[in-house]
Amino acid sequence: MFQLAALAALSAPPAGWTTCGGLSDALANVACPSTATCVRQKWSPSLGNWGCVDGVGAVSCGDYTACPAGTKCVNSGSGWQVVSSCVSTSDPSAPAVPGVQVCKQGAPLPMAAGKKNVLILGDSVSIGYTPFVNAALADVALVQHSPWGGDGGAEESAYGEQCLDYLLRAPDGTPLAVDLVYYNFGLHNTPVCGNGRIPGQSANASSYAGPLDRLTIKMVGGRAGGRGMMFGLTTPVLNNNATDALVLELNAEAQTIMYGFGVPTLDMHAPIIAKCGPVPQASCFGEKGCWSPHCVGAGYEWLANSTIAPAIRTFLFPK
Repeated sequence: MFQLAALAALSAPPAGWTTCGGLSDALANVACPSTATCVRQKWSPSLGNWGCVDGVGAVSCGDYTACPAGTKCVNSGSGWQVVSSCVSTSDPSAPAVPGVQVCKQGAPLPMAAGKKNVLILGDSVSIGYTPFVNAALADVALVQHSPWGGDGGAEESAYGEQCLDYLLRAPDGTPLAVDLVYYNFGLHNTPVCGNGRIPGQSANASSYAGPLDRLTIKMVGGRAGGRGMMFGLTTPVLNNNATDALVLELNAEAQTIMYGFGVPTLDMHAPIIAKCGPVPQASCFGEKGCWSPHCVGAGYEWLANSTIAPAIRTFLFPK
């Protein structure tokens, strides 16, 4: 998403953080705290494809997952669908524990001077619309996405809870002093993204609300630093009645949680239904499968310009 040449000059990580791989300190490189381990994360665009996993001496299980110290990885599946079990190296009869997906990092660009700074934290749909939101708000704000890189972005709510501290920092560990975090979780807790088969990639709908509540508690605690928050309700799955009905259920759960914390919500579901028609729809904006769940190009641009950017602008500059 970002060109490394656009990054700031070399920058030392904060105290207690060390750049992974013995590389020179830079915002383009990943650093991890002393309480964590540098482990390969293939979706990280940093030099060396590094990510962080909590715990000292963690063991890499390949490209995406890791196990705690004192265990060995037993993998099933392949590629990004890998699932790791962690077997004790000292007591093979001990029950295995699940491996975890390695945490991705937050946005890499330095905070813009003289403008507002906005962080969009979410899944691959949010990766798609972020450039259009940035373009629409370019006169007043720099809009970046967390995590930095591709794949499913911030994935399911449990992965967001696990990795939140990293997602709210630059890759070098510097806290992102943004004016607004616009965040969203939902699709990766539905069947459209595997529904519970791959921890760190997908989870069941029943495990959506708890992690979302807990990660929001953590974020609300950071308001002392002046950070604003807004939650985006999940976009539709236009071609599937059952999955979209589940999206609506999760949106209702999210609204209840956000109301309890006083976090404003933005409905991204209803405007798309109004534009494209009721579920099921095979296409919209001339694209087959549009908003099922992605809508590349025209759909993302329309949603950014009609719904997301105006709401963020109003939040940043209330009348």
